[in-house]
This record gives sequence, C-alpha cells and structure tokens, in this order.
Amino acid sequence: MEQHNEYTLVVNKKRVTVTKEVYKAYYRCRDREKYLDKLAEENNISIEGCNEKGISVEYIISAAVDSMEDEIMLHDMITRLQRCLLQLNESERHLIIALFYCKKSEHQLAAETGIPRMTLHDRKVKILGKLKKLIEK
Repeated sequence: MEQHNEYTLVVNKKRVTVTKEVYKAYYRCRDREKYLDKLAEENNISIEGCNEKGISVEYIISAAVDSMEDEIMLHDMITRLQRCLLQLNESERHLIIALFYCKKSEHQLAAETGIPRMTLHDRKVKILGKLKKLIEK
C-alpha cells in the first residue's frame, strides 16, 4: 500500500499545505536556529554570568588583551627573524620567502622553478634548521 503524507506548516495561525521539500527545509532551518541559540547561550560571557561563576570581569578583559610585554617580545622576534633572513644566501632567502611569505606550496614552487619537490622540501628543512640556529644565537 502506498502511504500518502500531507505536509503542513502553521502560518499566521492557519495550517498551510506544503511540499515535502519545503517542510524538510523549514524544520532543518528551525533546528539549526535552535542549535545556534543553545550554543550562544552556553558560550555567552555576560556580566551576570561572570558574577554567578565568581569570575572577575576585569580578569576576563585583561586576559583577552595582549599585554605590552607580549607585543614587545613579538616585535623583537620579528626583528631577529628579519635580520637572520638577511644572513641567508639569495637562493635560501628566495625559497623561504616564496614558501612562507608568498604562501606558495612546494608543488607550485617546484613547477615554477623546475626543481623536484623533494629537493625543495629537503632544502626548506635545512634552511629552517639554519634559521633556528641563527635566531637562538
């Protein structure tokens, strides 16, 4: 026996017949909205929520903001990296800049230069080791 289901939704306090696709799409969206609301409620950081949990709002704000020390250390590390990059020879520097600054993959660079990918990979590993030693000096 063939079972015939009629799909209806309530619109403005009236039942409206809809297709199965519309019915499923409506409930899929409704369920997703409920899920997102639940997620927002669980992860919401409000002043009231902090007070209930005994967490100082000042602590949350201070933890979220990078400290001046972190910024100084980051600036120092970037400066040292730039100095160390200048100590590499031109081909080594070109490889590192292409891979990490221009965000090219080893495959892309191999195709552009004609150098086998594994050769590029081995060179990259060797250069990164060299950079690490230079930075740690």
